[in-house]
Amino acid sequence: MTVSEQVRAIALLLPEAEERTTGDGVSFIVDGKSFATLSGETPVTLRVRDDSGETSLALDPDVDWTLVEDRIAQSWELTAPRRLLEAGGR
Repeated sequence: MTVSEQVRAIALLLPEAEERTTGDGVSFIVDGKSFATLSGETPVTLRVRDDSGETSLALDPDVDWTLVEDRIAQSWELTAPRRLLEAGGR
């Protein structure tokens, strides 16, 4: 599985997550808002929301996938509408 495929599998497990192709790469959307964006090829870069705004992670084959999954989930939680969070979220 490629890095991009692994990110896709993680992001699309989240409630109401959708994938959209952009000019720069691929964005994962919830309620019309991006919570994760993949771009580049080597290394693939993942942009996610965090408490301070936005952060980027360079994803190489040796990346800590537990950390990546947590960052994607946290970004989804910061982006998702209240109704999803109140329903139990992820």
